[in-house]
This record gives sequence, structure tokens and C-alpha cells, in this order.
Amino acid sequence: MKPEGRGGPMERTCVIYESTYGSTEEVAGAIAMVLGPARTVRTTEFTAAMREFDRFVIGTPIYNGDLSPLIREFVRANAGWLTHKPVAFFCTALNPARGRDYLKEVRELVDPEAPLVAFGGRLRVDRLSRDDRTALSLYARKTGWDLSDRDLIDMNAVTAFALALRERGEREGQMGEGEIRERVRTYLATHRTCVICTAHNNRVRATPVDYLFADDESTIFSEGGEKFVHLLCNPVVGLAVYDDHTGREDVSGLQVTGTARILRPGEPGHEEALRVRGITAGDLDIDLNVIRVHPERAELLNAAFKKEGYGFRQVCRFAPDQPSPHG
Repeated sequence: MKPEGRGGPMERTCVIYESTYGSTEEVAGAIAMVLGPARTVRTTEFTAAMREFDRFVIGTPIYNGDLSPLIREFVRANAGWLTHKPVAFFCTALNPARGRDYLKEVRELVDPEAPLVAFGGRLRVDRLSRDDRTALSLYARKTGWDLSDRDLIDMNAVTAFALALRERGEREGQMGEGEIRERVRTYLATHRTCVICTAHNNRVRATPVDYLFADDESTIFSEGGEKFVHLLCNPVVGLAVYDDHTGREDVSGLQVTGTARILRPGEPGHEEALRVRGITAGDLDIDLNVIRVHPERAELLNAAFKKEGYGFRQVCRFAPDQPSPHG
């Protein structure tokens, strides 16, 4: 699908990077995927049209005791317009503490308060160029540094940084918390079908189901199945509710993260839930289980929000579930 231009429903991120042996490129790609829609480019691939992107992330390796000269030159040459954009910086380095110091130099040219992080880097001795291996060998002999393979990239730290940037952007153009929550409730109440996602022990399952929504809970009825393998071990679930769409201009959908409670026949609330669905327990020849999902975090996506002056994605939180003493 072709990305929207500026003013489209979703904000776009441009991740600009340089990479000597691929580590920074790998990190740049991971950040772009989390922040998407996004584009990753080297400094030589950057075009004037890309200035129209909404947010910029700039990444550099720290190599031979310095950041990439191409990154330093890019930031200096484009600082004028970058100062008017949300910008963040990252580097990959075998010594992350020193990496932060190098990054601060270029950050000062744009925004001294811009987010900044130094990730661990990766070294594979057999992939070094002849010149780089010679230089590092001399450094190792002089300082006693161990010239050996190492991999310090922590993808958990990388994705945490990207999520923090995403949440930082979401705070722009947000409705009031109460209004978002009411729109989420309305969306859930006016739909009947969702996908419930369950997981544990590196196994996941996504199951299309019907549901009813009332009193801030989605109620699902099920005879059983593999999803209960997960639910019995891990109550954290995700729900996806969405409308058909033809393009980004009419996207509408909801993602919910919450906790699930299983009600078995004879347990408090089970028979009442069946009555709401128009089912009499005595008429069934099998056990019908009830799954109640209490939302904790909801992300409501609607392209029409842009026409109201709000961001495409609205996020709200619900109060934690307070199960009854008999649950």
C-alpha cells in the first residue's frame, strides 16, 4: 500500500542511519518496524521530499573512536529544518557510555532535549576489513583490550526505545482520557465479532469469536479448545475489533490488551452470562464456558479523527480488574 503524504491519517517516520558492518542498519530497521509507517535510508539516499516526514530518528555506529562522519555532516547541513521536527538519536557501540558522549555532540545542533540512547554493538573479527583489523590489533596490543567476537545488541532495549518514541508521539493530538474511553466503549458495544489472541510458553493462538460488551467487559462464550491451554496458564489476552476498509482514509479498528477470567458452569456469574445471551443452561447437553475480558489498555484507530483535529491513534487505560471474592 502506498504511504500517505503529509496530512494523511498516519504520521510517518524517517530513520536515517549509517552502518559499517550492518549492526546499526539492523537496529534502524527494528526501530522503523515499531514506529511504522516508516522509511529507512542512508544519508546518501535522503531526498528533499523526505523532509515532509513527521518524525526523524538518526542512528550512527561508533567506530574507530568516533561517530560516522557522514552522520555528523548530515546533521550539520540539515540542522535548520530538523530543529522544527521531532528528532531522536541512537548509536551502536562496544562502549555505550562513550557512545552517548559522541551522540550529544550532534544532538546539540538540533535539540539538546531530544531523546538519545546508546546501544551495545557487535564485532565479528573475521568480517573486518584489512585496515580495520590492523588498527584494532594495534589498539589491542597497546591497551590490552581483547580483540575477539562479541555481540552486545539487546533487541529488548532497542524495541523499548522505539516504543517509548511511539508513546511520546501518541501524546500529541490526544483527546481527553474520558472522551477516548467513551469512544472505546461505544466501539466495543456496536460490534459483535473480535479476534482473541492468547499465548504462553512461546505458543500463540488467534481465534475469531462473537462477544457481548457490557460493564467494561467483553464476554465470550466457548465450548472449549486450544485457547484454553493458554488462558489457564496466562490470563493476559489481546482483542482485535475492526471494520472493513479500502485504504488508509477509512481505517477504523480497535486493539485491546486485558485480563481474562474463565467462568465454568456452577460458578458465580456463569448462569447470568448465559441468560444475557438468551441461553438456558438446562437446555445444553455440553458445558459452555464463559470468558470475561476486562480491558486494561485500548488503542482506537480511526482515520476520521484527523478531521476533528486529533491524532489517528487514540490510547486510553481502564482501571485494573477487581474480581469478586468468588471469582
